[in-house]
Amino acid sequence: MNTYILLSELIVYALFLAFIVIEDPLAVVGYLLALFFGAVVYKKKFPLQTQKLSSLYADNIKQVGLIAALLALTFPFIVNGDPYWLQVINFAILHAIMAVGLNFMTGRAGLICLGYAAFEAVGAYTVGLLTLKLGVSFWIALPLSGAMACLFGIILGLPALRVKGHYLALVTIAFGLIVQELILNTESVTGGTNGLIDIPSPVIFGYDLGTVMNLGFTSMSYLANFYYLCLAVLIFSTVVLYKLSNSFLGLSLNAMREDQLAVQCYGMNLTSYKLYAFAISAFFGGLAGGLYAAMINFIAPENFGYSLSVIIISMIILGGLDSIPGALLGAFALSIFPEKFRAFEDYRVFFYGLIIVLCLLFMREGLVPFKRRIFKAFPREAG
Repeated sequence: MNTYILLSELIVYALFLAFIVIEDPLAVVGYLLALFFGAVVYKKKFPLQTQKLSSLYADNIKQVGLIAALLALTFPFIVNGDPYWLQVINFAILHAIMAVGLNFMTGRAGLICLGYAAFEAVGAYTVGLLTLKLGVSFWIALPLSGAMACLFGIILGLPALRVKGHYLALVTIAFGLIVQELILNTESVTGGTNGLIDIPSPVIFGYDLGTVMNLGFTSMSYLANFYYLCLAVLIFSTVVLYKLSNSFLGLSLNAMREDQLAVQCYGMNLTSYKLYAFAISAFFGGLAGGLYAAMINFIAPENFGYSLSVIIISMIILGGLDSIPGALLGAFALSIFPEKFRAFEDYRVFFYGLIIVLCLLFMREGLVPFKRRIFKAFPREAG
């Protein structure tokens, strides 16, 4: 295990824990400014070390992920099972699952989607209806929530095949509104505006995840159970999407994003690849929705509105399009930072919109830019 990677991740983790302790909004702003200017000064004073560390992370991505996962396991113990921060981080993890899923469609394939919350809604209602009304086990309902969202992704992909750019964005917005209206108007099934109440919590080997976690030497809120469940699904989602992004499918989607006409000339079936992108991306949105329904035990149509789609796309734009680490960073940043400014909660969507505009104007590659593959031609041998 590389010492530099371990040390740098421990420092980042310590800075994060220090951040969540600060309560005063002015102190939060001062802390963030200090971090920003400290990073700028370090980058200017030690450019070679910065570049070396960046390359080290890129070349040891599996080790970086393993250390990050191990550190994440300690979080509930460090915050001593604090229900407030466990809830905030649980939502951040759910947003991260959605962000890496949307990143595969919008970042990797270049297909704009402004109705992604609809897939979370499909997943949430799938788990809610199966577990509450049919008595199906959560562990069966969860993969089915992803599969159902995947089916809806294909349904969205079919009419979207003939359009692109802002026309595609309009189609996805309409799709999100249609799903929300369907939920509202099928009251006999979905509960309409009242939603679904008392969705059962998952049970594993007789242990109900909705009960207090008692470890003998300490006890924590039931949210700690869901923290580890959501974390496991996030790790699974990240690994699968990382593998897919670096597979032939992922590289083909990348080529399609850059020049659709060129890849058609090479014989690629754009219809199939677009449907793959919609379906795979929707699957992970559905998983996030299924987890949300089980954790909150209540879902309603207003939980999956257009504003949620804006929030998720803000996360991947801030983090960096087609960058999985960027999508994760953007999701956690935009889930945690607003909690420090609860007094301005009414302006949250305005804040996300402003982030999109500023990033597109001044930082198009995001906080963690996608690292393109560079192929170097070997010199021909003389003779």
